[in-house]
Amino acid sequence: MLKRLKTMKDLLWAAGIGLAVLALLVGLVAATFTPYHGDRERPVMQLKTEKAEKNTAAETPAPVKRDGGLQADGTLHPLAQTADAGEEYLDSLTVLCDSSIASLRAAGLCTASVWSSETGTLPMTESENWTIRYPGDGSQIGPASAALIAKPKILIIAVGSDGVAEMTKDQFIQSYEALIRGIANASPRTIIVCLSPCSVTAAYAGDDFSKDKAAEVSSWIKSVCVSTGAYYGDLSQALCSDGYLRDEYADGSGRALNYAGLRELLNYLRDHSVEAQ
Repeated sequence: MLKRLKTMKDLLWAAGIGLAVLALLVGLVAATFTPYHGDRERPVMQLKTEKAEKNTAAETPAPVKRDGGLQADGTLHPLAQTADAGEEYLDSLTVLCDSSIASLRAAGLCTASVWSSETGTLPMTESENWTIRYPGDGSQIGPASAALIAKPKILIIAVGSDGVAEMTKDQFIQSYEALIRGIANASPRTIIVCLSPCSVTAAYAGDDFSKDKAAEVSSWIKSVCVSTGAYYGDLSQALCSDGYLRDEYADGSGRALNYAGLRELLNYLRDHSVEAQ
């Protein structure tokens, strides 16, 4: 009897040892073919999710809101009459001007920032090389460089009467448009308003500008305003009669504004606020 029990005990031990060896072998095989990631989270592929996110972004692009700047839509945007914007509006303006309005810098009628050359003349034939006296420090820099520094909210451009007698339409438009785009690239949020050139008085005897030339240049400026999205301001509404600059608004030369003319120009800007368009 004791011998039989001893035999059964030996068989059980042998079976237990066999099972333990088998379990060990299974564990070794599993460890061999399964990579170890330690405590890190195992990488999970997200291809489907990323693709879905990309498709959603492509289908619903984020809206773009423009604050100022040029917004060309193929139409002319003339300044319409508005309520009086007041002195604060005038003081917030920056004015790039040629000899016809350059005296605004010293007139003391407002505190607008006036950009013009040292002599006050800005010939359109040399627009690529213009330098203005920057009000901030008196340095001589180009209009685009001045815009890059100042970032004006509203820039009034009142040029086009200097040096245009011999220019063709294409030459003028190319020069004027390059001027606007250079400024816009330097200060993308600046609202640009292009004014028609001041005409001349009926008694003006010069041969470099005329009533008809002023009207022609005005039409060229309108074309540039359409192509760039700049606003257009017609000064003839405030300063002219039958296409001629009124005598009471002209200085002794007959082609530049005197104190009364500058005041009327500023009144026009106040009553045609670009912010209210």
